[in-house]
Amino acid sequence: MIVYKQKDFLNYMPDVQECNKSISDLNDQWDNIKLLSEINCPIQSKSVLPNMTKIQSGFIDLQEELIDTLVSEKLKKMEQKIISKTQVAIDILIRNLFERTADIGFLATDDDIRRFVENEARTESDRNQILSRMREYVAKYSVYEDIIVLDNNYRVLANLDEKNEILGKQIKGPNLIKTMEGEVPFVEYFKNSKLQYGDSNSHVFSSRICREGTSQAIGLICLCFRFENEMAQIFEKLTNDYDGSVMTIIDDTNTVIASSDENHVPTGIVIEPVESGVNGVIYYRGSDYISKTIATQGYQKYFGLGWKGHVMIPLSLAFRDNRNLKNIDSSVTSGLMHQADSFSTELNEIINKTQTINGSLKRIVYNGQIIARDDSIDAEYSRLKPILRAIGRIGTNTSSLFQSSVSNLFSTVVSTSLVDTSFLASLCVDIMDRNLYERANDCRWWALDSTFRRILAKDKVSDNDKKQLTDILTYINDLYTVYSNLFIFDKTGTIIAVANPNRSEDVGRTLTYPYIDEILSNANPEKYFVSPFEKTDLYDNRHTYIYGASITDFDNHSRTVGGIGIVFDSEDQFKTILEESLHTGNDTFAVFADRKKKIISSTNDAYEIGSVLNLPDELFTVANGNTRSEILVYENSYYSIGCACSSSYREYKNSDGYHNDVIAFVFEKMADYAEITLTKSAEKEIEQSDFAFSMTNDHKKLATFVINGQVYGMEQSYVIEALEASKTISVPGTNAVIRGAVEFNDNYYAVVDALALFNKNEPSHDAFHLLMLQLSDDEMIAIQVEKLVSVLEINLNDIQPVEISSAITGIICLTDGSNRTILEMDPQIILEKLVENQVDEDLEAALPMLEAMGTV
Repeated sequence: MIVYKQKDFLNYMPDVQECNKSISDLNDQWDNIKLLSEINCPIQSKSVLPNMTKIQSGFIDLQEELIDTLVSEKLKKMEQKIISKTQVAIDILIRNLFERTADIGFLATDDDIRRFVENEARTESDRNQILSRMREYVAKYSVYEDIIVLDNNYRVLANLDEKNEILGKQIKGPNLIKTMEGEVPFVEYFKNSKLQYGDSNSHVFSSRICREGTSQAIGLICLCFRFENEMAQIFEKLTNDYDGSVMTIIDDTNTVIASSDENHVPTGIVIEPVESGVNGVIYYRGSDYISKTIATQGYQKYFGLGWKGHVMIPLSLAFRDNRNLKNIDSSVTSGLMHQADSFSTELNEIINKTQTINGSLKRIVYNGQIIARDDSIDAEYSRLKPILRAIGRIGTNTSSLFQSSVSNLFSTVVSTSLVDTSFLASLCVDIMDRNLYERANDCRWWALDSTFRRILAKDKVSDNDKKQLTDILTYINDLYTVYSNLFIFDKTGTIIAVANPNRSEDVGRTLTYPYIDEILSNANPEKYFVSPFEKTDLYDNRHTYIYGASITDFDNHSRTVGGIGIVFDSEDQFKTILEESLHTGNDTFAVFADRKKKIISSTNDAYEIGSVLNLPDELFTVANGNTRSEILVYENSYYSIGCACSSSYREYKNSDGYHNDVIAFVFEKMADYAEITLTKSAEKEIEQSDFAFSMTNDHKKLATFVINGQVYGMEQSYVIEALEASKTISVPGTNAVIRGAVEFNDNYYAVVDALALFNKNEPSHDAFHLLMLQLSDDEMIAIQVEKLVSVLEINLNDIQPVEISSAITGIICLTDGSNRTILEMDPQIILEKLVENQVDEDLEAALPMLEAMGTV
């Protein structure tokens, strides 16, 4: 095994490699522009180059961070998918085997089987009778391929599989001897056994049969589990997306005992396990595979035989899964991107750093355009212009490239959640179907108990009979802990025995529910009946399903003499299924609901059982066995919601006539919801080419910028330089107008919110830049600016005067039908407003303090 570092996977991610190459090519352009600037503009390059070098350094760091994050997220997505599926494979198997441990305990005490073993004068008729009973059992529990009964000399008395010719043979092995010794309630083993024919391993559960009321062993019973059949069903559901992975189950010696692709990874071979948290790559049959080995989480403290799940996926195929997010509402994806800090710190940091780099490039171009007012360097400025345009193009290309990369990263993060929630929802309903399959089998099998049938067939059931019924029910309930109670009722629907002593008051009560009437009207041992999911006083006035089956006269199978009801502990069991299926994230919860939106169970206590789940109708139309996932705004948050509708398991809800669609929903909170206002700044940026400029006309240069989505312009001569807004320093006496101070050329100047200055009620958007304005020989301030546009040359006759008392002296309307405008701002009115608001007096107290400190 080779342990890969994260960066080693880059060679297997073509889309990330392409992104990395594009960024590197862009970085080469930086070097070319820096060289041209130094050669052609030696004076201006002294101010431009240091800033460019600083920005380029940040660009290189961001490139590395972006590529690392893309690789990390794609690796996380791939691992989450294959690990989740492998965890499910081993855990579902363990859940199934746990049910078998209860079965072997119950069958070992079956009265008919015990009497058959005890009867040394047993006849062929007796054997046929017990075989008939075992066939009835397998008809309900189709997970077994053989049931074998042996005496205390290890001689086979009966076995169900006619192809398995072991009747009368003595089969004595270490596991059977261990079982007979009775040191443990049952023995489970998986190995080649003489109990079954063929070369494959047998999965056997064995328990000793004791004489009634004693611990004396009189024989053994063995259940042979259909291991290969069960694994085929598990693998079929988990490998239907054809991603190239191979899932296996390995034993405690790392030998493959089950494989989703027997031709590629056959059973019997030994493979190298890969510890949790290790990026292990193994070489197998000429190819490199990412491998993961997953231990079971166990179920009800049962962990089986120490088996693990193991998955292998070719490196060449591991990262080809790229889900398209086009089907998600664009307003939702836009909203999520604005809330990136809530669900992906890495994504948010990259977005912020990209904006910082683009803003820095914009300031270089902007400040380069401003310096043209100095006639002494006009000749050099003419050479600087194309360089500034090239820098501007780099800014545009950088923005486009990183936006595409961030979008790719965002898509990976979101699609990972969508795939995960739908998969977990599918897991929830699959486990539910498997669980309830056992309930449908239990009630029918227990209804065939000969003691139940003989007692209920009596004209009068004595107190001793009732005690015997109660003892059997209690024993069963102790083995099968998923029930809150078991009860037996007679042909009138009157309860005559219960398993739970806390429900003893139910004895003597006559039930009139529709499903009770159906049970009493039925004599078919293959049929079972289920109550609606509703509140019932049989479950302390809580919601549950009650499964039931008909009990018929032992001597007259067509005569129904009563029934058995088993009260599923749905509140605890369903919640446990949901909780154990989820990851541990605090912002994830799951819900079971029916098609009418009625909640059956939830891991979130805010969703009350029996209430309505308020989700869009279309989510409740998902077809049986199918999944669906969406990003929705739900309860003032963005959620990734996956849903899956129950299908069937073996005969259950497949060929038994029972229909009851349950939909599992898994909610993963992505971010809090916030209204997003699309501003004018989101429109196409205004450029010089938007104006029909003529040198023969009178004109002026306007430095243009954006405040709260509106483009403003100011005569270039007033604008000294653009700075980073992050340079703003908090000072005492700040208010809605004065937001702080900024250091410029060794002096401190006020930072002004221009909107607040003119009594605008709307709050200012976040400022990314500051503009230093020389309002007079003695007055300089900085105003907050959301975005820098450009220095534009405008014909005077294109400026329409505004005859109102405000800071706006003119308006320029673009003629392209876009309704874009530039409002010309008068800096002198800004100065008058500052004096009028006595802002200068507030600054006189604060700015000297900063100057005295020297540094902040």
